[in-house]
Amino acid sequence: MFSGNGSIFRRAVAAAATLLAATLSLGLSGTASGDVDTPRERQRAQQRASSAEFTPIEHRYWNDPKLRETLGHPVDTEYHVDGISYQQFQNGWMYHTDDTGTHEVHGAIAARYTEVGTHETYGVPTTDELTTPDGKGRYNHFVGTDAIGVASIYWTPDTGAQGVWGPPRQFWAKHGYERGFLDYPTSTTTDTPGGKGVYTHFRGADHLGASVYWSESTGPHSVQGTIRDLWLELGAEKSWLGFPTSNEYDIEIGRRSDFQNGYITWNSKTGKAEAHRY
Repeated sequence: MFSGNGSIFRRAVAAAATLLAATLSLGLSGTASGDVDTPRERQRAQQRASSAEFTPIEHRYWNDPKLRETLGHPVDTEYHVDGISYQQFQNGWMYHTDDTGTHEVHGAIAARYTEVGTHETYGVPTTDELTTPDGKGRYNHFVGTDAIGVASIYWTPDTGAQGVWGPPRQFWAKHGYERGFLDYPTSTTTDTPGGKGVYTHFRGADHLGASVYWSESTGPHSVQGTIRDLWLELGAEKSWLGFPTSNEYDIEIGRRSDFQNGYITWNSKTGKAEAHRY
């Protein structure tokens, strides 16, 4: 079981020796004083030995068979940098900090986490991989960084694993995450080509597509459905319309979204969208 990592094997041997010594000590002292070597006392000795010899990552990994099955064998040693402990496994990562505790990231979410730069980009995980409330997806939350704020990675079989951070994530969270009108993310949050903002694409509750775009001057706003399709066709924020300045809202003939230099309307009778200058 320990053949995959020499350092873990040495710690395990040391822990076993410490446990044996502690157990013998308890037994001898019990004989001398009349105390009983109870299972509870043996458990306390084991806890003391484990806490003295194993890191939090090792302690959780070797005491959780299901976790070992999920992550597979270690593929590298455990690292400790600036208060962060982490280790890579065949199918994911484990992280520990005093503030966040010990958490794992695995599978497709771990692959995306690795692709974006792991903790250097998204920070350390603050949850294990969890099931979304609607039961259709999986996710991990991350502590984030000063550059991007809090981050999350969400996965479904249809949308894949996508990272969401910064203002688009805040907007998405405010409107109910995947249970809101935006549904699941279909892209990872990315800087706009001109570098003036960030955006994330979503599936939309009607599966017609939605996006959240943010710039410092306009804030985060959503663009949806047919209005979004026309805006993207015209060049999105690089078009003469610029960034969105409102969310989509009702008007007499249908729906409308406002932009920096104009607006787009959607006619519910014709099903068509039209762009207008102010």
